[in-house]
Amino acid sequence: AELHVPLQVVDVSGSQVSANFSLQVYAPRSAESFPVIWFVTGGGGIAPVSAYSKLLNQVVAKGYIIVGLAHGFFPPFDYLKYGKLFHDIMEWGKDGLLSYMVSHKLLAVPDVLNRSAVMGQSAGNHVVGQGLTEGCSTAKAFVMIDAVDGFDPYRIVKSQDLIKPGQKVNFNIPAILLDNGLDPKSVNRFSPPCAPAEISNDHFYNAWIGPIWNINATKYGHVDCTDTPTSMLCPSDPQTDKDLYRAMLADAITIFLGALFDGRPNSLAKLEDPSQWQVDVVLKHDL
Repeated sequence: AELHVPLQVVDVSGSQVSANFSLQVYAPRSAESFPVIWFVTGGGGIAPVSAYSKLLNQVVAKGYIIVGLAHGFFPPFDYLKYGKLFHDIMEWGKDGLLSYMVSHKLLAVPDVLNRSAVMGQSAGNHVVGQGLTEGCSTAKAFVMIDAVDGFDPYRIVKSQDLIKPGQKVNFNIPAILLDNGLDPKSVNRFSPPCAPAEISNDHFYNAWIGPIWNINATKYGHVDCTDTPTSMLCPSDPQTDKDLYRAMLADAITIFLGALFDGRPNSLAKLEDPSQWQVDVVLKHDL
């Protein structure tokens, strides 16, 4: 995989610098055309894209371009503003991504118009989902890793929730939800969970309109998809094989997107078969 390391600010909205995402592109070292995944990191974009490089490189190796988006600013921030900016960046990408990649001497050609997906980890899914409320732009599929809604884990502020209780999302897009058994757990009795049950994972699954598949890796935790997971903020079992988990995530992501983008709908059955996976999983789907 070819990694464009310097973080570059892409200002497509004319908004203040504090609302701008930095953009980092991971792409195959090939002049062929590849699907594009627009990815927003954990904390609604607080986590650096590089924290996910092991997972992202595995996905890229299977023939994808990933545009990682992060801003690094700590809350409080405005999910409505960041969602609008994410949508604007996808719109910019219709013409702008190819020229951006060429200018940085990346060989791969992004098939933005025909094969674009969106992806988030943790509250990055809140930003992405908020962006889709503005319109799906080029997005044809949504990959949700440990999806978290809401503004704060204590539920003090509810006005920025993407999904209101009992309501559905206002967009229709196929999705895969990749969550895990430790997501709703907290590291101690004084800390809230990184993914409080009432605003995470099934909160998204139950509000979905399009077809959705769910793979829950029962023994893993909220930050185990990152390069160096710790139990400082979110529970993580030091005995579990994180490389195996990241490989499972990369397989699930690319099986799902490959079925949609490459005309292989029969492979979606793998998402419904627990014997396909090297880690313990609980599966469900709603078509």
